[in-house]
This record gives sequence, structure tokens and C-alpha cells, in this order.
Amino acid sequence: MSHTIAILGGGVAGLSAAHELVQRGFAVSVYERKGDFGGKARSVSGQPVGGAGLGDLPGEHGFRFFPGFYRHLPDTMSRIPYGTRTVAGNLLESTRILVARAGMPSLELLARLPQAPTDWVLALHDLFSGIGVPDDEVLYFVDRLLLLMTSCPERRLAEYEKIPWWDFIGAGARSKTYQTLLAHGLTRSLVAVRAEEGSTRSVGYILLQLLYGILSPQGFDRLLTGPTSDVWLTPWVKYLGQQGVALYSGVTITEIQASAKGVTAVAAQQNGKPLTITADYYIAAMPVEIMSGLVTGSLKTFAPALAGLSNLKVRWMNGIQFYLAKDVPVAPGHTLYVDSPWALTSISQKQFWRDVPLSNFGGGKVGGLLSVDISEWEAPGILVRKPAMQCTAEEIKDEVWAELKVHLNVGGAHVIDDGNLLGWFLDPDIQFPNPSAVTNMEPLLVNTAGSLKYRPDAFTQLPNLFLASDYVKTNTDLACMESANEAARRAVNAILRSSGSKAKPADIWPFWEPPAFAPLIEFDRLRFKLGLGHSLMRL
Repeated sequence: MSHTIAILGGGVAGLSAAHELVQRGFAVSVYERKGDFGGKARSVSGQPVGGAGLGDLPGEHGFRFFPGFYRHLPDTMSRIPYGTRTVAGNLLESTRILVARAGMPSLELLARLPQAPTDWVLALHDLFSGIGVPDDEVLYFVDRLLLLMTSCPERRLAEYEKIPWWDFIGAGARSKTYQTLLAHGLTRSLVAVRAEEGSTRSVGYILLQLLYGILSPQGFDRLLTGPTSDVWLTPWVKYLGQQGVALYSGVTITEIQASAKGVTAVAAQQNGKPLTITADYYIAAMPVEIMSGLVTGSLKTFAPALAGLSNLKVRWMNGIQFYLAKDVPVAPGHTLYVDSPWALTSISQKQFWRDVPLSNFGGGKVGGLLSVDISEWEAPGILVRKPAMQCTAEEIKDEVWAELKVHLNVGGAHVIDDGNLLGWFLDPDIQFPNPSAVTNMEPLLVNTAGSLKYRPDAFTQLPNLFLASDYVKTNTDLACMESANEAARRAVNAILRSSGSKAKPADIWPFWEPPAFAPLIEFDRLRFKLGLGHSLMRL
């Protein structure tokens, strides 16, 4: 008889764990609080504001993108059927990024392929030159990147985890342009953290992975060919159900009951009625702000590694969609609005949504969809002059639209035109009881300097409780779908060990790094073992 697994949470982590476990012969049940599965990744279609007569249109919590360094999630997607192919076939590569500046011409970044270490140094320099940052500061920034690229993993953990990225790149002593473009622009917009507090180990190495995507064959990123649920999540949930996974929605976990021998039961409510969940093994696949609230009483006593979850920080990163009468491609990939106080990034979706054309929505009136992520909710805007957290939904729309204008309507161009806007849709997780009490139902974990010590492994001190969420220690080390998938694989492998299963463990990959730097990393490892600093480190 197969072991039973109860997975608490039906987001990307929970579904990933269910996928790996059911393929290895386990009896799996997934319990999700929302009415739909997929967590923050799910589509949230609804009526656009001001879009009378358009009906329901495709909305998202934010645009979905799959950077080139993602390996775990695409591997899972390659095992989800979608017609005659798999869901992985719904990913389109993008190798360009538009860096938009307020009142200045935009810069487009293209893919290149360096070889030797000197090629990488020159390529990185060329990548950042010509954007208005003084050349000596560009050289210093490249020097910092080179230091990271040639540091051994032991140094990264022992030293860089404790250093804020802002301090590591010396932003405080450099120009406003350096701070805007290279400190804030490359971190806030891409990984939703503040340069002043983000860990260099997390921010620096994720940034390098993104840069490797621009400068290497792995590609910068991939985008979906339609709304997330349509071309990925709905087929995934259907497939898991066909494989025998029991899927329960509308279930709120209220308590994880434990003794010294392990979790004894999970108390929950489904549609207002009490529910008791029992299984041989449990995987908690809930976000950190939910899980930390459950770490009380016996659970805190018998799984003390979870006590640090309350010290982890979350921040808002949510999306808004603008539905346009005429398509505005902007760029064949991402656009970074580096001078935007609300740290905006966007994707013009129509060019990628080949399988699900916009003509299928809104009675054929919608010609374009601009999906925008807002990463900074605590800084005053240029129009409303207050943080997004203090704004109404209408004010958020007006401010984002205004910030897009100052970045794209440059040199007489009218890329963003008021008359082209049919309607808009704001992430419904942003809720507005009143303008002074805006809340976010699904914030995002951010890795601040020194926070690794509070993040647990996928296994706990309880022999039948495992963790699958983006706060778990992973190679990916970022609050994203890839980290959630990797954490799920780690939880699955821990269950395989605990249960004595002979099934093949789920694959786990390290980050790709340029082979040319391997000898320099080994040299730094020797220096680290001898108690010496990195050869490039300067005070």
C-alpha cells in the first residue's frame, strides 16, 4: 500500500510536489485555500475598470516570465501534456530588454556570447557603457561583478550573505545616475528588493544569472503564449487529476497538530465546515506569511527551526493590465522603467500570446495588452505624490500610466496615448477597505541581508513534516516560481529518504556559471581556507 501525502497549499510549490510524488506511486491530496489552483501564478480574469461592454478579459497578478536560469520549472512543464505537445512548448524565448529612461532615449540590450574571462569583462563593460553612468563608475560596478563571479561558494555564504547589495557596490559614494540605474534599477525592478537591504549573496548572484542570460546561449528569458492559467495551470491541474491526485479547493488550514513523534493531524475548514486532514506525510506548501501564523504551540516546540519564519520580510509586487484599442509592442521582451519611483517593468503581451489571440476577448475590441508590474509600493509617485500603498485603485492606475508616459513618450513620440486606453485591471489581491488601509493578500518574500539563518530546509525536526515554498533554502534563493518548484523537489526527495522509497529522486540543479571562471573560483577557495580575503576585494 502506498504512503499517503497531504499537501497544504495548491500554488506552484504544492502542484510541483504533487507532480513528482504521484509519478513515484504515492497517494497524494492537495488542499488549496483559494477557489482556483496556482497561487500567485494563476490568472485572475475579470471585468476591466472603465471597459464597458468588453466582458471578462485576461488578467494576472503580474506578468509571468521564465528567466534563462530557470531549469526546474521548465523541466516540470515538459512533463505536462498540452494537446499534441507539452506545456513547455508554450514558452517563447526573448533575448531583448528595453531600458527606458524618463525623458531620454531608451537603450536596448541584445544577446552576445563571451568566451574567455577577459571577454566577459569587456562584454559586461559594454553592456553598461553608454547609459549615462560615468565610465569610472561602470568600471567599478563591473569590478564588483567580477569579484562575485570569481568567489567560491564558501565565501558567498560566509561573507556576502551579511552585506547589503547597496554597500557591496558602493552605491552611497557614487553618482545619482549610478544609484538609479545600477543599484536600484537592476534590483528593484527584477527581484522586488531594495538595494539598501537585499543580501549581496541573493541579489548579486540572481543579477549575474540574469546577465548571463543576456550574454550567453541560455537566453535571457521565456514568455508564455497565452494567459497563465490557459496555457499552463489549467492543463497541469487536469493532468494531476487524471494521474490520481485528489484536489480540494476552498480549504483553509487553521492548525498543524504535532507531538514529539510528528504531525498527528491538520485542522482545517472547508466552506465554513470543520475538516480534519490526516496522512502519513505532510508538505506545507503555503507562503511564509501564512505558515508563520501556524507556527504556534506544539509545532513551535517540536519543530523549532520554523520559529524564525516570523523574522522573514515580505514586500508587495503586484500587477496592473492596460487593455488597448491598438497594440503598442514597446519592445520584443521586457521593458525596465529605471527612473520610475514605483519601479515598473512591463511586457506587451499580444506579440507573445500566439495561441490565445486577444481577438478572442472583448468582442474583438481589444487590440493590445500592456501588463505592468509595480515593485515599489512605499515611494511617492510623480503624479499622485504619495506611495501606492496609500492610493485608491484609480490613483494607482493614473500614476502607473503617468510613469509609462514620461519614459516612453520621448522625443515627440506618443507611445502611450490616453485615447488608446479601453480599460484596466488591477491585481485583486490589492484590496481597498479605504484609502488609508490598503492591504495585499499575497505579498512576496524578499531576502534581506543576513536572513538566510531564518530560512529552514525542506525537512524539519518532525519526521513527517516537510516544507515546499519559496522561503525554503534552495539554490535558486529567490521568491519566484523556480524556487518554489525546487523547494518542492527537495521536500519530495526528503520524503523518499524517510519512506525508504527506491524511486529515483527528483533532479536538482545548481546555477550555471561560466566555465572560464572555474580556476579562479578554485583559487579563491584556497584563499578562503587560508583565511585570506578575495584577491580583488578592496575596502
